[in-house]
Amino acid sequence: MNNPNKLVQAYRKWIFEQELEGCTLSEGKDGAINVTGKLVQGWVSFYDISDECIVELRLERVLDSEPAFFLHFELEELTRAQMLFDEMASVVYDLNNHQTRQVLLCCSCGMTTTFFATKLNEYAASLGLDYEFSAKSIEEAKKEGSKYSAVLLAPQVGYQRKAVVEALPTTPVIELPGRVFGSYDVATALRIVVDVLSGSRASADDTQIHSTRDFDKTKRVLAMSYIRREDEPTLSYRVLDKGQIAASGMLVRRAFDDQTLEDIAATLRLKGWKTEEFDAVGIAVPELVDDGIVVHMRSDGGADRRDMRASLEELWNTKVYVDHNATAAAVGCYVSQDEYENVAFHAQTIGVPGGEEGYVVEGKPLVGRSGYSGHLRPLANSFSLQMDLEDAAWRVDGMCELVARYITSLACTIAPQAIYVWCDLLPHMDDLREELEKVLPPAAIPELKEVTDYDGYVLLGELSLCLGRLAK
Repeated sequence: MNNPNKLVQAYRKWIFEQELEGCTLSEGKDGAINVTGKLVQGWVSFYDISDECIVELRLERVLDSEPAFFLHFELEELTRAQMLFDEMASVVYDLNNHQTRQVLLCCSCGMTTTFFATKLNEYAASLGLDYEFSAKSIEEAKKEGSKYSAVLLAPQVGYQRKAVVEALPTTPVIELPGRVFGSYDVATALRIVVDVLSGSRASADDTQIHSTRDFDKTKRVLAMSYIRREDEPTLSYRVLDKGQIAASGMLVRRAFDDQTLEDIAATLRLKGWKTEEFDAVGIAVPELVDDGIVVHMRSDGGADRRDMRASLEELWNTKVYVDHNATAAAVGCYVSQDEYENVAFHAQTIGVPGGEEGYVVEGKPLVGRSGYSGHLRPLANSFSLQMDLEDAAWRVDGMCELVARYITSLACTIAPQAIYVWCDLLPHMDDLREELEKVLPPAAIPELKEVTDYDGYVLLGELSLCLGRLAK
């Protein structure tokens, strides 16, 4: 060994010059160096064995004394020893910045959900997932829900979702399907929560766009999405300021008109945001979009065209982009993961036979000629279903067959690696896969991903589209 005493002295001196987040370094017994923090404790120990100096790096979690890092090595070269200490320091950083996802499950009084929350905790722990579920009443959720990563509504209080969303505008509110809650299907319930919190990270105030693709984090962008639902059409918005979600909210509106847009602008002004301060505003709408012109198809076969982009750029004095909802959602699905380069998004509203789709092929959104890509009502008219087309859109079995027909066409044309599906009337993706297997070989069926937060994916995608365009 090369001057072990000098190496030990140099190494010890270097260690005491380092800063460990949330921890202090001090002299310990027998020449060890103590690492002391609120969440983690550790030791750097030195042992002389057969004329060799062995260094031991060890960390434990304060909460349960479980080992977090353990490594021993022969001290022969200072640079390598410093690198190994830095590895331990990175574990300290991770432990100090680790956050468990707190999820609140609620019903009318909190009693019904206590058992389900316990089972969810047991299942999450068995998978090694850092989720903690607790149960409270719906009224407590309205008051305290902002402290949680998400709020889960039992089906018996699903009718209060609107009130909870209004009380908790920045917290994801998820209504559990009756089938999942009634059968204590903790696996599906946990998957729904994980999908929402991982795929719609833009719903939390401290969220950054999750993607390995490089976007300019210096920009300030406003994204809006108008989504028609059978019960309550909603207009959601998010403000992205230098990579951080700085404001978000939702309005329930029966019509998407100039007054609705002015209401959004007024709401933002009250929060200190002026439209002219944004580098860009992105709007996602359910209608066909042809280069910023919104095309509303009338029942008589005609079309009304509105140059929304030009009118808003003049009104708001900033760059405006307009996209189709499903296209933005497909982009949101794409940037929320790093596994697939070809993805599709399918949206099916209850009671509406015509579905909407968006596509990302080789990392680029596909909109088609004049923006017609993904508007599927004409395709639905060619389907031969077991029941009337209009009736199918209102029934679980009919909707499953209808969506399967759309996806069969998609699997045989674009053939994406994964298809994200939003449809409140579909019971489970396994039922959809079973329907697809009637006509498609298993190898031809893409990965099926259930979407429970349509707004989150649309807004994430619209923010990404705006940032990508600004980068050009």
